[in-house]
Amino acid sequence: MPGSSSWAMGSLLCRGRPDRRGGRMSAPDLAALVGSRLCHDLVSPLGAIGNGVELLKMLHEGSDELALIEQAVAAAQARVRLYRLAFGAAHPGQEAKAEDLAEALQALSLNGRLTVECGLRGPLPRVQAKRLALAALCLETALPWGGTAQVTGQRVSARAARMKLDPDLWEALATGTPPEAPAAATVHFALLAEGGAVEVTRDDGGIAISL
Repeated sequence: MPGSSSWAMGSLLCRGRPDRRGGRMSAPDLAALVGSRLCHDLVSPLGAIGNGVELLKMLHEGSDELALIEQAVAAAQARVRLYRLAFGAAHPGQEAKAEDLAEALQALSLNGRLTVECGLRGPLPRVQAKRLALAALCLETALPWGGTAQVTGQRVSARAARMKLDPDLWEALATGTPPEAPAAATVHFALLAEGGAVEVTRDDGGIAISL
């Protein structure tokens, strides 16, 4: 791409089944299982709240308060779906439906600032879906003022009039070296960097992550 800068990383190292050293599961694998457990346990109560709101709407039509609750529940359910893909456990041989990933990525659009377009077809490896979700979260961090994002099977890209790019976070992706003390708000950069090689390409109006 003319006028663009590119950083390439080393070889792809996708974590597969739990890494047991001396009979113990590694910390990253345990963290992924915790993520899966939290998201799994939150799905049912959020669904129950959503059903309750639907019943209340039948009794109180046109309620602004119920509309706000409904929007909040929908946003929470969408985030849980996305976080389950991004932070949950993923093993070789597992598959994810393209439509499930596309639906989960719509969580990024609910604030009205970011528009996400998905060009995904057919099932894809669960590990690949996890990395795409992490890459999409990285782009969301770079676009606090909004923009447009596109997701395909191997690439996540975004364009915006204004971006916020933390050099340390994007350098971590470029070198494949997770930050030593990542913040909770940007842990997706550390997880994507730990997973293996990506290529980050920038120009004046956009940024892309190729897996």
